[in-house]
Amino acid sequence: MTAAELSDLHALEGGAQPGALTFEVPDYRTTLGWPVDGDAFGAYLDLGEQVGGLRMRAGLGAEVQWWLRLRMLAGPVLAIPGKRTEWTFLTQPMTDEQRRRPLPPGVEAVNARVLLPTGHTDRSVAFWATAPDPVHPALPLFSSVVGAVRSVLYGHRF
Repeated sequence: MTAAELSDLHALEGGAQPGALTFEVPDYRTTLGWPVDGDAFGAYLDLGEQVGGLRMRAGLGAEVQWWLRLRMLAGPVLAIPGKRTEWTFLTQPMTDEQRRRPLPPGVEAVNARVLLPTGHTDRSVAFWATAPDPVHPALPLFSSVVGAVRSVLYGHRF
């Protein structure tokens, strides 16, 4: 298994990622260019206008991230643990055309405020399944992630 695949596996299990980066509100704003607000409880990002989001179950998310990584299209993925861990892929915003198209089953667009992990965020609340890359902070196209989901779900992997 590659280091990236191990990282996804650790994220699925909620385990610590070796060498994982820690971001604080100023890092999200200046290094990544995201419109993040913060308070004593954490960092918050409104998904929809400037940053898009696609949520799915963690198992599907790990397969989708693998598919994207093979094509050098992978981006940051936020994990929200719970009874059923969910992953939210951060993307470029949806276009009006994309808003009108149906999404694959089990996938939903996220237009809400999400908690981003900081050095003080408990992993039982939120953590990065795949942390943002401060060297290459560009987000994948919304359509790239949706296409990857369809490829994984319908068997068109290559």
